Amino acid sequence: MRRALTLTVFGLCIFMTGCGDGRLRTKGRLLKSGQPFIPPEGEYLQITFVPIRSDGQPVPDYYYAEVDQTTGTFRPAGKDLKGMPPGKYRVAVELMKKKKDQFGGKFDTIRSPFVFDVDGQTKEIVIDLDKQ
Repeated sequence: MRRALTLTVFGLCIFMTGCGDGRLRTKGRLLKSGQPFIPPEGEYLQITFVPIRSDGQPVPDYYYAEVDQTTGTFRPAGKDLKGMPPGKYRVAVELMKKKKDQFGGKFDTIRSPFVFDVDGQTKEIVIDLDKQ
C-alpha cells in the first residue's frame, strides 16, 4: 500500500509543472490583429527566450522555442528539448526570410518589448505583435 501511494505521488509530481528538474514547457501563441500570426510562404518564425538576470549581467544561454509555423503556437524547448527554468524572460520574435529578419530587429533579443515572468503557474504566453 505504501509503495503504491509513493508511486502515485511520484507520478503526479512528474505530471505537474514544477516537479522533476523544474524546467517548463509553457505554451504560447503569437497574434497579429487578434488572430494567430502565421508566416507567409517562404518565411518562418524564430522565437527565443532570453533570461533577464536581476544583476543585469549578460546571460550565458538562450532557450529556443519549437514553433508550429502553421498555427503560430510555440513552446520553449532548450538545447535538450526539455524546456527552460522558471524566471523572467525577454521573448525575441523574428520572421526570417533568406536569413534576414523581416521585422528589422524590432523584436530581437535586445529590443523586444515582450517580457514575461514564467513559472509553474503560467498557463500560456500570448504575444500580440500589435501591442508593443
